[in-house]
Amino acid sequence: MDASKFKRCGYELVDWSIKYMETLDDRKPLPDVQPGWLWNVVPKEAPEKGEPFERIMRDLEPVVLEGMAHWQHRQFFSYFPAGNAWSSIMGDIFSNATGVNGTNWGSCPVVTELEIIICDWCCKFLGLPKFFLSPFSCPESEGAGIIQHSASEAIFYSMMWAREDAVRKLRQKFPNKPRAILLNMLVAYCNNECHSCVERGSLMGAIRLRKLEPDNEGGIKADTLRNAIKQDMEQGLIPFYHCAIIGSTGITSADDLMEVGEICESYDMWLHCDAVRYKSKAVDPMTGWEEDVYKTPYPPDLKHYAVPATRRFRAYKLWCVIRNYGVEGIRRYCRNHINLAKLFEKYVKRDDRFEVCGPVRFGLVAFRLKGLNEATSRLLDALNFSRRIHMVPSHFHEKVVIRFALCAEYANENDIDVAWRIIDEFASVILRQYEKEMASDVAMKNLYNKQHHHDELAAIRKDPRIQQEEKEAEQTLEELKKRMQLKADGVIRGIDAVAVDGSWDHGDANVFKEFDKYLHEHPEETDDKIYHDPNFPGKVQSMLHIHQLEETVSHAPSIGGAPPAPDD
Repeated sequence: MDASKFKRCGYELVDWSIKYMETLDDRKPLPDVQPGWLWNVVPKEAPEKGEPFERIMRDLEPVVLEGMAHWQHRQFFSYFPAGNAWSSIMGDIFSNATGVNGTNWGSCPVVTELEIIICDWCCKFLGLPKFFLSPFSCPESEGAGIIQHSASEAIFYSMMWAREDAVRKLRQKFPNKPRAILLNMLVAYCNNECHSCVERGSLMGAIRLRKLEPDNEGGIKADTLRNAIKQDMEQGLIPFYHCAIIGSTGITSADDLMEVGEICESYDMWLHCDAVRYKSKAVDPMTGWEEDVYKTPYPPDLKHYAVPATRRFRAYKLWCVIRNYGVEGIRRYCRNHINLAKLFEKYVKRDDRFEVCGPVRFGLVAFRLKGLNEATSRLLDALNFSRRIHMVPSHFHEKVVIRFALCAEYANENDIDVAWRIIDEFASVILRQYEKEMASDVAMKNLYNKQHHHDELAAIRKDPRIQQEEKEAEQTLEELKKRMQLKADGVIRGIDAVAVDGSWDHGDANVFKEFDKYLHEHPEETDDKIYHDPNFPGKVQSMLHIHQLEETVSHAPSIGGAPPAPDD
């Protein structure tokens, strides 16, 4: 490919990208493929001779898009927003075109300096303390920003930096103890709601990690951390690190930073929450263990802030996005997602078959069907199998939950309406099936009653669209049963797919089975602890056309007698 061919193919690819984004809603958010499908599509060997790019472009649809999960789709509510703003794509083109690498300042001065400036920009408009700024913005500061490849890497590096800082301090107290002994004396802490990368980081860094049980909203309080520290110190361990969270991946829980920060300070512990205050503590471990010979230059050598010795011009993408959106535009983007999450929260709370799990602070809602964990797991399986909507699971205090994460850049209220209608329809079909299969199940009895009331309200409305879509949902469930051989025996299928961080990872199946077992063995507690809601009879099935439906219900005679009482 020469410059003229690049120009022609580049225009074609830009046109394709625009068409892809403009017609994305015509596709389904998930592909209908099975593991290993691509091995039967692409050649088994790399081509011996080069192929024209036009031929490569022709394979986009049958090869790449056939197995594509469309993260920008309006009904993709999984994981987290994966920004692909046009300004970001433009920045990518420029960064790739220059092909520069940053190692030290001299290798490409703008790579180093623009990254520092961008981090200072972010520090300022996020309202972070001045000690995180670089000396260029705040001469008395000992900090500096750095862009890592991912949050997981940033957390791993923070644990390593904290470990080395602790070891150097211990070396002064115990000069004759071997390094291995000093490492074995250390203990780190984290909220049990932390992303699984914290545990992975501890394994890679040979760090003893103690997970702390959060409160009902998923946060760590001062007493919880203080008590754990005292217990470990009595065993001869030395606390050195706590990984705090502000918006966990699973349910957006948050530690009380003012409380745990004070505890960390009193025990001379490293408190990590996405930033490093002293750049020297990040650089020193990368330049020679316990050696005081390297003098940190400024501007810094970027190669000493991470494992890779080089880095691409990543700061330029962020430079393009921030300048193109402006701080006000970024705020508007975030506020839209948060407002839509609050709207979805209202949908869930107005339907007595569901419950919200944890606080709704950001663009994420964790919710579930009341009752057995297996019911929520089956609901999510069916929703994803339909390929009309995509979400992923997590868990919170022994409950399987579904994460509803706002991802699409231009998501709106109609997207929430559509999503809830799909969830509503599949929940109805699943609960009716449960009653046929497990009618005598005491742990589900109250949920069956709520479904009956839900059906009565739907009968008043007589919406043919919903009736047709529920029939399609029934067909989807039948196909799912054939493919995966689901059994309605109250045992969670595929619970290994549930993880604290909301990704498809390994969860503890026994915990979830114990929760379901408890509901079966203590039916007398289900009303008070899980189902009880005195406002139930006055609630409606969902917020779809809410005013119209409430008006209809208020003037309609009761169907089949009064709605069931909560303790029926």
